[in-house]
Amino acid sequence: MTELCIRIYRFFRRHRMVCWISLVVLFAFFGYCASCIHLEEDINKLMPSSKNEDGTTKLAFANLRIKDKTFLVFEGKEGVSTERMAEVCDAFIDSLQAKDALSDSLHRVIEDVFYRLPEELLPDAIDYLSGHFPAYIDTSFYACIDTMLTEKHFRRQMEMNRKDLLSPIGTLYPELIQMDPLGMRMLLKEQFLPASAGEKKGGYKILDGHIFVSDSTVCVAFITPRYSATNTGQGSALFTMLNEQIAQFAQTAPDIKIAYHGTPASGFYNSKQIKSDLAGTLSGSLLFVLAFIFVCYRNWDTLPLLVLPVLFGTLFGLALMYFIKGQFSLLALGIGAVILGVAFSYVLHIITHYKYVGNPEQVLRDEVKPVCLGCLTTIGSFMGVVFIRTELLQDFGLFATFAILGTTAFSLIYLPQFLSPKRNKLNRRAFALIDRINAVPFDRSKPLLIVILVVTVACIGLYLAGGTRFDADMHNLGYKADITTYSEELLRSKTYTGDKEKYFATSGTTMEEAVERFAGMARKLDSLQQAGLVKGYTRTDRIFVPLRVQQERIDAWKAYWNEDRLKRVHELITRTAPQVGLRPEAFDLFFEYATADYHPDALYEAGIIPAGYQSTLMEQSYNGEYLCFTSVRCANDTVRSKTSDYHRICDAIATQPHMLVLDTYYYTTDTLMQLNDDFSVLQWVSMLFVLLVLFFSFRGNIRYTLLGFMPIVFSWLIVLGMMVLFDMSFNLINIIISTFIFGIGVDYSIFVMSGLIGEERDTRLLGYHKTAIFFSAVILVVTVGSMLFAVHPAIRSVGFSTLVGLLAAVIISYVLQPAVFRMIQKKK
Repeated sequence: MTELCIRIYRFFRRHRMVCWISLVVLFAFFGYCASCIHLEEDINKLMPSSKNEDGTTKLAFANLRIKDKTFLVFEGKEGVSTERMAEVCDAFIDSLQAKDALSDSLHRVIEDVFYRLPEELLPDAIDYLSGHFPAYIDTSFYACIDTMLTEKHFRRQMEMNRKDLLSPIGTLYPELIQMDPLGMRMLLKEQFLPASAGEKKGGYKILDGHIFVSDSTVCVAFITPRYSATNTGQGSALFTMLNEQIAQFAQTAPDIKIAYHGTPASGFYNSKQIKSDLAGTLSGSLLFVLAFIFVCYRNWDTLPLLVLPVLFGTLFGLALMYFIKGQFSLLALGIGAVILGVAFSYVLHIITHYKYVGNPEQVLRDEVKPVCLGCLTTIGSFMGVVFIRTELLQDFGLFATFAILGTTAFSLIYLPQFLSPKRNKLNRRAFALIDRINAVPFDRSKPLLIVILVVTVACIGLYLAGGTRFDADMHNLGYKADITTYSEELLRSKTYTGDKEKYFATSGTTMEEAVERFAGMARKLDSLQQAGLVKGYTRTDRIFVPLRVQQERIDAWKAYWNEDRLKRVHELITRTAPQVGLRPEAFDLFFEYATADYHPDALYEAGIIPAGYQSTLMEQSYNGEYLCFTSVRCANDTVRSKTSDYHRICDAIATQPHMLVLDTYYYTTDTLMQLNDDFSVLQWVSMLFVLLVLFFSFRGNIRYTLLGFMPIVFSWLIVLGMMVLFDMSFNLINIIISTFIFGIGVDYSIFVMSGLIGEERDTRLLGYHKTAIFFSAVILVVTVGSMLFAVHPAIRSVGFSTLVGLLAAVIISYVLQPAVFRMIQKKK
């Protein structure tokens, strides 16, 4: 490989035009392909897929509209009337929809806003119920109706009928009372009362057609966007518009606090915070790094040479990702930016080495082998990530591999062509300071060696005694904005007293099949409620009655109202109605309904229920499956615990055919734990791969192989011990970033070993490598350390473990590795 690189160098020296044209063409080609790639902003790409997913499980991961709902809350300050809250709600929604309507049809972001009941809802519902009354009378109610056919009940009920006829609803719709002299409407009221998932102390109520919480202090609206909740690119338009509206209404309506929450809002703020953190941490650290390098190198010509290989590697990686997938995760790109620090160290080694020797061919002779070896072992460690069943981390592994490969290729092929003794002079003053630091015999300091060994042994002991924890709760990796947290906690406290609410569903090839299967869901949830696990759930089966059940109820209605019972009712009405001042013939409508001919009808196709509310009860998924939903409340305990009520409820539902939990976190918790185990295996397999590469590289020398391998293992064990000591948990992000620790440890170890072995030929070689390692370590410490200041948990979580591992790798390579090398050289 060394001879090949030297031959290419000489060829380009003789044919300069070929060199520059090929370089420009490659930059243009990879740059164009990289610009065409679609950057996704979906944090749910972190969710691992399961090899055992069946059709039902896949529906839980599908883009469903019910996941896309955004809750908009209007909280009135003390003393604010419900009329005022409803007025502000109307004005806010009207203004929001008007702004959205100004956009062309392709760029509109709002599909529907459900915030009040239409005026025609009540008369339409009454007409529909009048025509399908028997279909909603459960057959178990006929035993209660038998008890109503007494003169005592009729006297009491006629008094109630008289009051109802004089009430506002009775004045507008007297036929409701006239068709029901027995008071069967009370049975229906009891049937539908729990249909909204709650007890009387929770849930919602309707005031002036608007939706309020039970204590009337919060008015609620539900926004359905036109895009998927995971599409945070389009989501930014909606929430930017919402934030502008809220700021405007904070001035015009200061007595009403407006907030919102929901999956789309969480996705938007996650994406926004990732961008903000990457812009802040990476740009800040980059400026510091460039300033540091300029101070040390003291010439502007060197700075482009440091950036060009990394830029080429980035474009190369993005271009290959474009050809392979056509899209790439923004979060994977942000994490992958840190990985470029590994590739950056190769550039530093070549340029720093040239500063000392001033001969590109000599640089290639000294650097090609350790650079290629470091590239190979680092790629081997990153490729393990590709086998993990998480799309985002697969993207990360592929991009890191391609980027390192591209940067290394540029550094060995094109970078030497830029090196010039005039432009890349050695700044002896700055380098003299670094040389003095490198000249300090750290490896001969017994106290320092003892401290390193004690720390290493202690960390190994902590790891073996306590073990590291893996946090499988993906919620902890998401950023929670103040406005969404406030809104969610407010609505939860006002409705369900802090209980957790999650959606469950039954599926079918038709909506009727999904509704039919919901009966099994209801029976299961009833048993769980009796066991005390479920606090309440939406009785969707009482709103949407299967056609088969409707026909059974209609048949039961016809069989029940025989001539004897109808005659009995007529006699009771005749005797009791005049006693309260009502005419018996006013209730003749009952006999028309009792003997009418009824037919089953699908309520979900009648167009009576508002679309915004019906979409929370049923939906057709994008793959053609139909779903019937219910929201279930359980105790607000540790939701992700395997022994929590929530997990037990999910286990009971998810094991049933055609029933699913609309919570991807539930389905992935076990997979995440398995992923942790898989990654541990992959990590050791990667270590075995590196060990074999080192073994063949050192031509079967066991001592050199183990010595080169030592910093890798020790730095990883120190990380594990420190995680236990500081009570830190691994998660899906930082455990993968540990491959970065592994990769940089490999590189430092290889370069130090190259310097130690090459001392017989050139005693200055180790010093050259140490100088490059010094620059690389400073740059990486600054870059990784800056991530500790990030706000987003996923980015901040990588800082601690990476920083500890990086420092451990540097110290062991600088101090312990040379000490052991000299010891084994002395004692053959």
